[in-house]
This record gives sequence, C-alpha cells and structure tokens, in this order.
Amino acid sequence: MSVTLKDIVPRLRLPAYIVTAYIAFGSFVDVVVSSWPAQLHDLRWRLLFEGFATTASGSEMLALLLFLTFAWVAADRIALAVGVSFSIVAAAGYLCLAVIFLLDSVQVKAQVAGDQIARFNLGLLWTGGRLIFTGLMFALFTSVAIRAFRSLSRPMERAAAGPKSSLIVGNKPPAAAERVNA
Repeated sequence: MSVTLKDIVPRLRLPAYIVTAYIAFGSFVDVVVSSWPAQLHDLRWRLLFEGFATTASGSEMLALLLFLTFAWVAADRIALAVGVSFSIVAAAGYLCLAVIFLLDSVQVKAQVAGDQIARFNLGLLWTGGRLIFTGLMFALFTSVAIRAFRSLSRPMERAAAGPKSSLIVGNKPPAAAERVNA
C-alpha cells in the first residue's frame, strides 16, 4: 500500500498546528514567566526581557516556518491568514524590540567599566543583530505567506471562471517548438 502526500497531510495538519502553536506560545510564555513581574520602567528588567526574547527567537521562527509550510501544503487559507497575521505582529514586535534594546544599551553604556566595554559592545552588537535579523525574517515570512495565500486563491478563481475551450485551430506547432527548430 502506497502512502502519498495527499494521504498524510490531512492527518498531520491538526497535530502540526498544535505542535507549532505550542512551540511559539510556549517560547513566548517562557519569556514572560522568566521576566515576571513586569517592570517596564526598570532598565535592567527591559534588558533582561530583551535578552530572553532574543533567546526565544529561533524557536519562534522555526515554529512559524513549520506552521506556514503545513498550511500551504494543506491548502488551508485560514491557517495561512493566521500565519500572515502572526508574522506581521512578530516582525513589528521584534523590530521595535531591537530599537528599544539599542536605546537601552546606549543608556547603560556609561555605567560599564572601562575594561568591560569591548565585551559590552560585542554583546550589544550580537543581541541587537539577532533582534533585527529575527524581525526581518518575520517580515520575509509575511511576504512568502502572502504569496502562498495568493497562489491558493488563483486555482479557485480559475475554477469559478469555468473551463476554457481546448479546441486547437490549425496545425501550426507551438511557438516554443518553432524557436528550437530555428
């Protein structure tokens, strides 16, 4: 008995959505719980939160990538719309977080000991770079997911337009064949 992708996708779609949502939501909850209680006015708390968010970024990106892949393979327009929405919010959130982190780091830099400034700068570049990279990756996921969403709507539009005539008039070969022979 041969198992095809068409057989597997409907069976794995719901478990895939649950697992990817668990990864994404679990990473977010880990960040919130690890930095609880929230103290937005405290600079040290914000730096801690931004560091935790940087650590969770890989799980978030992987979860969204898997979610979008399963949604596209399953031709699930609703799931793709959810993925687009999530990726837009995540892109904006990570890019804003990067800006806040860089501003907070500039504020803290004056308090860093002279012999530790090189280490501080390296950490600043690494964390800021990861936050920016994650935001840009989520923006890329948004673009890809929108294109995938549109590609799913094209066959539906064609089906709604009705069948085209398959009558071929004349005995002229296709244009591609003419170019090859020339």
